[in-house]
Amino acid sequence: MDPITLAIRDMYERYPYPASPEMEIRTGSDVRLLLSYGLLDRPAGRPMHCLDAGCGRGNQVLGAAFTQPDVHFTGIDVNRVNLSDAAAEAEKEGLRNVRFQEVDLMTLEGLDVPDGGFDVIFSSGVLHHLSSPEEGLTHLRRVLAPHGIIGLMVYGTHGRDALYRFVRAVDILIPRDRPIAERLAVARKLASEMPSDAVRFGPCGLFDGIPESEFVDRYLNVNETSYEVGELWGMLERSGLKFLRWCEPEEWSLPSRTPGGQALVQHLTDLQRFQLVEQLQMRHKLDLIVGTRENRLRPLPSADACAGCYFAISPEVSIQTETRNLHRGQRIEGLSYRLRLRPPVSLSGLTASVVVAFKDQTTPFRGRRVMEAVAGLGHPKERWVDVMTELLAREILYCPQPSQLRG
Repeated sequence: MDPITLAIRDMYERYPYPASPEMEIRTGSDVRLLLSYGLLDRPAGRPMHCLDAGCGRGNQVLGAAFTQPDVHFTGIDVNRVNLSDAAAEAEKEGLRNVRFQEVDLMTLEGLDVPDGGFDVIFSSGVLHHLSSPEEGLTHLRRVLAPHGIIGLMVYGTHGRDALYRFVRAVDILIPRDRPIAERLAVARKLASEMPSDAVRFGPCGLFDGIPESEFVDRYLNVNETSYEVGELWGMLERSGLKFLRWCEPEEWSLPSRTPGGQALVQHLTDLQRFQLVEQLQMRHKLDLIVGTRENRLRPLPSADACAGCYFAISPEVSIQTETRNLHRGQRIEGLSYRLRLRPPVSLSGLTASVVVAFKDQTTPFRGRRVMEAVAGLGHPKERWVDVMTELLAREILYCPQPSQLRG
C-alpha cells in the first residue's frame, strides 16, 4: 500500500465518514436502469454483479442490496473500521446478497471478480482521493464486463472554489505536516471566529454546525484531486472508457429560451457545451455514467418500434396523486412526479391519465399496452405515440435490456 493510501486510510479510520453506516436508497444505484443506458447487453443466464469501489460505511451499497435482492453486491475499501461497520449493518438488516472486502483500489489485489467481470461499478467520491486516480480508474476498467457501466462521481474544480479558499487559509495558519487533530482545532476556530463571504458562497461553501467527520473530509483531507470536464474526458479515454450521459442531464443543458441563443452555440461540440456550462454554473461534482470504449449510449426506440418494445417505470421516479374521497368513490384531482432530486412536476391531460393507469406497474410491459390504454380512455390510438415520446423524454419510462426481461 503506497504512503498516500496509508495516510488516507489512517485519516478515515480516525474520522469515519459518513457519520453513520445507515442504509440509503440513492439515485444512480439501480443496476437494471444503469445497464439500460448502454447499447451492449449482458450475456443471458448469469446473475448480475455490482461492485461498490470505495464503499465507505456501505450506505449506498446497503440500500442497493436491500432494494435489489436478486443482484450480487460487493463493497470494497481500505478502511477497516468502515468495512466492519458496513458488514455489521448488513447482518442487522438480514442482507445476504452483499459482501465486503478490504481491497486497495490502487491495485485491486485480492478482489473476487466474477466470471466475465462486474456488470456495474459504483465509484462515488472516491477516485479523487487516490494517489493516482487514473491508475485506479484503469484498474476498474480491467474488472468491468465489456457491456459494463460505471456510475462515477469525482469533484469538479470550478464549483469548489469557496471550499478551496478555506482549505488554503487553513494551510497558511497550520501546515499539513501537523497532526490532523491539531489542524482540526485551528480550522474549527477559524471557521467560527473569522466568517467570510468568500468561503461561504456557493454549493460547497462553509456552513455552521458541520459534523467533525465531514469537516475533516472536506477541509483537511490528506489527498484530493478535482477535475475540469476536459481533464476528466482525457482520463476516461486513457483508461479505456467513454462518457455515456450525465446522471442528471438537465444540469448540463444549455438554456434554450431564444432561437438566437441556440444559434450562438450550435457550432460547439458536446464537450464544448459541457465546458461552457461548467464555466457559467457552479458544478462542484462531475456525476456521470460511463461505459467501455466498445459500448455507446443506447438510443430510444423509434415511434414505429415502440409497440413491440418493453418499457418500465423508472425506479428513480416517485409519483404522487392528490385525491378527494366522495360518496362511494374517489376523485383524482392532481398528479405530479419527481425525478431523482429534481422538484416535483405536475402532469395533466392524457399523459397524466396514462401515468395513473401504469403507476403501480412493477414489471416491464409492452408499448402496445399504452396504445390500448389511450384508446380505452376515449382518445385516438395515434395519440399514444405522443404520450410515449413524452414519458420517455421525461424519463418516467425507460427501456430495460432484453436480458433484464429474463430475470
